[in-house]
Amino acid sequence: MLQSELKKPVSTDATQLLFSEEQQKWLAKAIDFAKAIPKADIIAADRDNIFRRDLFEKACQLGFGALPFGKEFGGAGGDYVSFCLVNEVFARYLTPIMSSLGVHVLCQEPIYRFGTEEQKQKYLVPSSSGKFLAAFCLTEPQAGSDTAALQTKGKLVGDEYILNGTKTFITSGGAADYYIVMAKLQDPQFSDEVKSITSFIVEKNFPGLEVGQKFDLMGMRGYTTCEIVLNDCRVPKENLLGEHGDGRKVALSSLAKGRITIAAQCCGWAQSALDKIREYSASDTTGTLEGYGQNLGKLVAQVASARALTFQAAYAVDRGEPDVVLASMAKTQASDAAVFAASEAISIIGWGADKPDLLLERLFRDTKVGQIYEGTNQILRLLIARNILNC
Repeated sequence: MLQSELKKPVSTDATQLLFSEEQQKWLAKAIDFAKAIPKADIIAADRDNIFRRDLFEKACQLGFGALPFGKEFGGAGGDYVSFCLVNEVFARYLTPIMSSLGVHVLCQEPIYRFGTEEQKQKYLVPSSSGKFLAAFCLTEPQAGSDTAALQTKGKLVGDEYILNGTKTFITSGGAADYYIVMAKLQDPQFSDEVKSITSFIVEKNFPGLEVGQKFDLMGMRGYTTCEIVLNDCRVPKENLLGEHGDGRKVALSSLAKGRITIAAQCCGWAQSALDKIREYSASDTTGTLEGYGQNLGKLVAQVASARALTFQAAYAVDRGEPDVVLASMAKTQASDAAVFAASEAISIIGWGADKPDLLLERLFRDTKVGQIYEGTNQILRLLIARNILNC
């Protein structure tokens, strides 16, 4: 019974849900683009740890690179639900550019919301076409989920800000054209260091910016993830993003949406694992699946609930009511589901699950990071709990 049921389409698939005609167009466009990329290219990007800038630029030229932003700055004028659908598809079929695309939009968000007209024209327009690639510099060796622990310092000297510090595990860091950088501004007006956090747009060729250690990671390979070292980095006054002390607000406003993007990616990972299980079930004659019935049923329910939370959070953004707690719930649930799905798929398939052309072993390596980046699940669950307790 279980095997015959699994041969039917899994009901958690995003294409089974109700979306507007415009949203379904973006979904179909993403599927067509992703499925046209040869599997050998996807395997090679992971194996060789190489970023496919050409694929990223093609995706941007199709409108994916600035999908949820206004057309006045080169955006596609789409909504956040559509962008989440695209991210789910790319996680499912086109991992080589998935994370870089998500971070690229994450970086445009604060410029779109807090930037000057000049900054929007200078950075958003070329970002939408893929001419510019952006990276988000928040994480430091001693500061991840806790923005208050930042050690990077900034000081206004004449017409320039001088930045010093090291950012780490920066997705797209080795290939980016500009970076959104958070630093604590050294200024007598700030007696509280947390309130001194300020945001800057830092171009790759600014004096004092260096690409540091490049990471050969277990998972999430092919994104030029690295350290960014700021050694008396000189940033013009016009590259201040927002006002002095607005950095935490800038960062959190972007991360709230970024966590929804990650949730969508995790749903795509989880669905990919379910796809592998379904493909395996079509040829399995051993009865293996019967022994995994309860876990598999639990998994399907987890993926469906994670997707519901994810798109509920995305709809809230489109209504102008972004909800940090809802985004955190979506991210924690979806990332947990993705890890569980990848692990179960390998257990069910057994020998042969590690073959590169199945893409399942990459999925197994990649999914863990979903529980870690842009706020660890442990920290996000504390946030959720504190909201319930009003403390």
